[in-house]
Amino acid sequence: MTLRIQNLYYAVGKKKLLDAIGMEAFGGDVIGIIGPNGAGKSTLLKHIAAILPLRAATIFLDDSDFASLEPRTLSKKVAYLSQFSSTPHISVLEALELGRRAYSGMQLSHEDRHKIAHCVEEFHLNELLERSLESLSGGERQKILIASALLQEPSVLLLDEPISHLDPKNQLEMLRAMRSTTREKGLITFVVLHDIQHALHYTTRLIMLKEGRILHDIPTKEMTHEMLEALFDVEASLHVSHGHTFVYYGHSHEEHHLHHKHTL
Repeated sequence: MTLRIQNLYYAVGKKKLLDAIGMEAFGGDVIGIIGPNGAGKSTLLKHIAAILPLRAATIFLDDSDFASLEPRTLSKKVAYLSQFSSTPHISVLEALELGRRAYSGMQLSHEDRHKIAHCVEEFHLNELLERSLESLSGGERQKILIASALLQEPSVLLLDEPISHLDPKNQLEMLRAMRSTTREKGLITFVVLHDIQHALHYTTRLIMLKEGRILHDIPTKEMTHEMLEALFDVEASLHVSHGHTFVYYGHSHEEHHLHHKHTL
């Protein structure tokens, strides 16, 4: 399975938000999209999700031109979780069931129920099932919405800052689930992340966006401090410890000499 983007432009007035975007992505890829605020990260995801208008022959999944697909057909291929997802007036269980309705309609099958039960167990959701989404914390809601998106079993999964409201434990849980589901199902996953540390550890490729253009499209392990410095306009350094790479920004260590006055 291949997702291909070619010559994608988008402007509002005279301001270019995306400029000559082109790339290919393949089944099993977890593609981290990183860059400064206003770089075009969310705009790119909205085009892949066909939320923003698409020109013909711009985005393809294998031989299917996204611009020509009916909304119901596209909803089976693409799951999109926005940065500021609204909260519908439904229970947690109903939210999870929505993830399967693109396939089954109103009548869920035994297989659908089995997949939902597995998801509930994997994400430790038993105690939340009867609660309304409105009653949950921001982090709990985000966790449910991510689980529902994974239940949709799309070909392409689009996550816009999916862990921004989660505590560290749930961040790791969601990122591991995203990575394992992508591998097991052969999905193509795009995830916008501000935490470069998470991007380093949970993606296979990095798209570095700045001012609507791709500065670098690389395997994650090939990222260098020079790339980060050009992307964010800040000093950066990479350090490897026990096989893990860590990023530090703009650290300067000044020695302060303290003079103590001793009195007798």
